[in-house]
Amino acid sequence: MSGATDDVRQGAVSATEAQGIRPPAAPVGALPLRGLPSAPSASKIWSRGLVLFTVFLVVWLLDQFANLLMDYWLLEGLGYEDVFWTNFQVEAVLFVIALVAVTAAISAPAFLAGLSSRARKHMIAIGVLTGILAGVWLASHYREFLLLLDGKPFGREDPVYGNDVGFYVFDLPAIKTILHAIEDVAIIAIVAGVIASVLSTKGQVRPSGFGRLRRIIGRAASPYVLASIAVLGVALAVDIWLHRYDLLLKENIDSSIYNGAQAIDVTGIFSSKNALWVESFATLLGTIGIIVTLRALREGVTKEGVTHWKTRTAPRRMALALLPGLVLTFIVQAGVSLRDDFEIQPNEPVVQLPYIKRHIDATNFAYGMDKVETKQFTPNGAGDPVPSLKSLLDSPAIKNAPLWPGYSASLERQVDPEYLDRLLLKAGDPSIYQPTNQVYNQQQKLRPYYEFMDMDTVRYKVNGESRLFASSARELPLVEPQPWLAWWGQRYMVFTHGSGLVMNLLRGVSNEGYPQYLSRDIPSKVDAPELAVKNPAIYYGEGAGSMAYSNVQDLDEHDFPTAEGRAQIAYPKDVEAGVELDSWVKQAVFGWKSRQFLEIFFSDLMKDDSRVHYFRTPLERLEKVAPFLWGDTDPYAVTNGDRVTWMVNGLTHSNNYPYSMRGQLGDKSYVRTPTPRNEIWTNYVQDSVKATVDGFTGDIKLYQWKDEPVVNTWADIYPDLFQEKEAMPPRLVDQVQYPPQLMHLQFDDLYVFTHMKDPLTFFSQEDLYDDGDEVKGPILGEGGEAINFSIEPYNWMADTTKGPMPRSAPPQQFSLSTIFTPENSLNLRSIITAYQEGRDYGRLHELQVPKGEFHPGPEQADAAIDQDPFISQQFALWSRTGLEVIRGHTTPLLVENELLYIEPIFVRSVQNPIPQLERVVVVFRGDAFMGQTLEDALREAVVGRPQFPIRPGPELGGEPGFDPNGDRQLTPGDVPVPGRNRGDGGSLSDTPVFEEEGGGQEDRGAGPPAGRGGGE
Repeated sequence: MSGATDDVRQGAVSATEAQGIRPPAAPVGALPLRGLPSAPSASKIWSRGLVLFTVFLVVWLLDQFANLLMDYWLLEGLGYEDVFWTNFQVEAVLFVIALVAVTAAISAPAFLAGLSSRARKHMIAIGVLTGILAGVWLASHYREFLLLLDGKPFGREDPVYGNDVGFYVFDLPAIKTILHAIEDVAIIAIVAGVIASVLSTKGQVRPSGFGRLRRIIGRAASPYVLASIAVLGVALAVDIWLHRYDLLLKENIDSSIYNGAQAIDVTGIFSSKNALWVESFATLLGTIGIIVTLRALREGVTKEGVTHWKTRTAPRRMALALLPGLVLTFIVQAGVSLRDDFEIQPNEPVVQLPYIKRHIDATNFAYGMDKVETKQFTPNGAGDPVPSLKSLLDSPAIKNAPLWPGYSASLERQVDPEYLDRLLLKAGDPSIYQPTNQVYNQQQKLRPYYEFMDMDTVRYKVNGESRLFASSARELPLVEPQPWLAWWGQRYMVFTHGSGLVMNLLRGVSNEGYPQYLSRDIPSKVDAPELAVKNPAIYYGEGAGSMAYSNVQDLDEHDFPTAEGRAQIAYPKDVEAGVELDSWVKQAVFGWKSRQFLEIFFSDLMKDDSRVHYFRTPLERLEKVAPFLWGDTDPYAVTNGDRVTWMVNGLTHSNNYPYSMRGQLGDKSYVRTPTPRNEIWTNYVQDSVKATVDGFTGDIKLYQWKDEPVVNTWADIYPDLFQEKEAMPPRLVDQVQYPPQLMHLQFDDLYVFTHMKDPLTFFSQEDLYDDGDEVKGPILGEGGEAINFSIEPYNWMADTTKGPMPRSAPPQQFSLSTIFTPENSLNLRSIITAYQEGRDYGRLHELQVPKGEFHPGPEQADAAIDQDPFISQQFALWSRTGLEVIRGHTTPLLVENELLYIEPIFVRSVQNPIPQLERVVVVFRGDAFMGQTLEDALREAVVGRPQFPIRPGPELGGEPGFDPNGDRQLTPGDVPVPGRNRGDGGSLSDTPVFEEEGGGQEDRGAGPPAGRGGGE
């Protein structure tokens, strides 16, 4: 043992001997006495903890520095280097300010208190480490300060204070951040000052009881601490005073004004606005009282430890200083509460009507709903002339009827009462309706490493006519574990890109019940030159979630499979894409971030002209270039003739528009993309930017699509970021779409309330909308239970020259619509449409059914299908034979003044998991008609059912059906067998892809009518 232990033992023996006590002799063979291990000193614990924290901080900072370098290289390669430096300069200034302020706040008291050199070093180290974290936090708010410096006026004033709305959107967030930063630094300074004072008096003799407490407080109340308390008090008072403006943004619980100031907030002496004045004043008074009291405590502590009279009376004087402010605040708050109970609430809604009006108007303006054109609409019903079959078949809505949905629907990810039941019925599978995607992945995947991540609806002009297509990119998602990705080189260097687009007409159905592909296979084969892609390679897409390397040493990339094996490709050296690995720093950074450091950094495969492609999803690239935009959740791929191009809708947004209702972007009830998105709350959203991402090079271009203050401000901050919309290539202009997520937010979440523009109607909520529901997806369970879903915005082709739709240019409009019923009712109430073409792009209009009229809504259309005896018998027959029946999307279509509901019916067997489109149902004026083709169903609907007692047709074991033309009975040979003999042929070589003018031919071929519905 050490000599210290021996000293302890000798000291103990000496003490016992001095008392005349002789210590007992140690037993023979006993082990020598050992002292217990002592705990490490506090300074050693602090030192080791500081070292450990420093190590973690350094590693984290290196990772952040790697992210910074990757962002710089990316923006430099894309030509947006100025964007990086603009952001970096502001971030650097904010970082340095926070670092210096926090470091000084923690270090200064160590010198002022005269601490030892060791203690000062510790305080400085803690100050620097804390300052770095504070600098990172403040730098993350750089966008607020960019807006503060360059914010543009809205030209609209708030109705309470008369400030331009730009003050709330651009200035107020940065001002609040500054105040919060000052408050945080002041609190840190107070804590550091107290610690320094305690350390400086360590070892001094202190009195006991209250005297000791007063002495400690007096010693701690140094001038530095008092100054910090003064700064904190003033900052808090200003912060409370600024809450006056938050009254125009606040959320109200159990109020008819969901956001914004109410009558109790801004009127009368006892109002929330005046209460904040009082609280701010009381905070200043309290700060002065605390400072005076602490100063007295410090003066009352003498060098000899005698307590001065000021010290003894300090607590009472502090209470007296704080009491007036507390009493005044309590009186005002009580007055506000009593006034609300006895004056405001008993006189609602009269006193609230002006504020409700402000709330409605602000919400509609902030979301672009103030320009909705509303028109009364009464669909044709019984007694109105029946349209001819030819007029229906000639209409663009029917020609482009979405039998194959251009999207995939999933169960809502929000927790709701029905979610668990739905998930259990689906055996844990959240996907509920994706027949097109399932067929694509079975028929056009062609190799196990490809995947169709998502479906989209796009439009192309073919033979001079606009047609709607279901479309998807054949991507190569790098998802492990897969045998072809076992080696890291395969994952990053061989399997690097997807191949081509697959497309089919929304209405095109083959004889076998599958899509008619107009773009298909590998290499791509197209049946219309407008769909061709010269370079089908897709390096950037929704499935490109990791890095990829090109032009590596002695290793070619896999391009596409061939009959002999596979074609290989080397990325063209003259194409500027990705980042060149021309330095060891880049190799180290990308190796670190890809978690393949050893493989990348020490690999001989990497050359100076090798390139790395990263941040490869369209939404990631948009976020890196313009993080102030919110990318709509559904990017879609189109061809520009040369390459695949991704289209992304960029939304400008703010959460600080006065009186506007808050909504959520990224609502999980609307899931149509495989890319996870963070949800954000907002109360101002505009469709301001269209972005294009080149699928081969990753090049991204942003086009300013709207003239509004937020995007104009960002355009001034980054002068070279946006291009005028006229600069977009015409082929891409033809592909622009209205953001479906925005429409979901506008009308599904907000307009259901704010269409009631009369404040009294809004207060009573007497005309609430509810989004229309539909039965969609597999019929589940033994009882044939189906799943109801809200009808999300859907694409269709409208003819504005006939019927109730407003005239537009061009007259045939690619439209995005959504449908509503009254709250707690199923009948039709409203159809809202956004035009997506030409100069009328973004035009919003509403067809509103008069309140006193009944017309069936989509759920009632589904009920008509369920209640039709022959349709239900057919469903039952399929189910009994082991087929899974899949109810398709119930699509409302307007043809002239007729409202039709179109629903495809799919079946799927266990042996063949590919959905087949087996029937089409049309609900016409409340009755359901089923046919083997859409034309059959429409013919039966408008020609009429045979008038005879209902009995099943041959498919159900009954008598032969009737020819819908009414001329003769069908013989058994006339009735098509499901899956066979469906028409005049299913190949594109002998089946017309497009109907001739005048209709007559279904895209799948026109076989003999099958007598669906009552005709069976």
